[in-house]
Amino acid sequence: MNGGNSKSLLPLVEILISIGIFAIAVILTLQLFLLAKFLGNKTSDTAKAIFEVQNVAETIKIMKTDAEIEDYIKNELNGGDLYFDENWEKTTDGETNAVYNLKIDMKIDDTYNSGNLYKFKLDLYKLDAYPFIDDKKVEKNKDYIPELVSINANKFIINK
Repeated sequence: MNGGNSKSLLPLVEILISIGIFAIAVILTLQLFLLAKFLGNKTSDTAKAIFEVQNVAETIKIMKTDAEIEDYIKNELNGGDLYFDENWEKTTDGETNAVYNLKIDMKIDDTYNSGNLYKFKLDLYKLDAYPFIDDKKVEKNKDYIPELVSINANKFIINK
């Protein structure tokens, strides 16, 4: 009778092993779907960030005078520190409702006799890291902020 009892447990063990393997496969598949979702979000954010940064850079490029550039950065770009909400709308309340931050660093090279060379560095960041995306920089720096896009631009203004 003991031999017959152990044979009846064999199908039960096989079912438990099958359920375990299936559970592992389901967990791995769910992780892949979540990773794909957040990678899609990051790609979408990067495309929108490129648009916003390019828009600012092109606006600066069409300006003709020092005063126009300085006025644009001071008034339109909040002094070079611009915030966006989750819908990519500009926010005026700083980091409170912001999801993205555009930082504009401007340096003036006035060593030229005929004018000034403006050097711009435009960086657009997401204020919080993306979940499920294994970014090696996060391991090195706990305060790491994901950079979506960064460009350097120059504009030479001729003295009149």
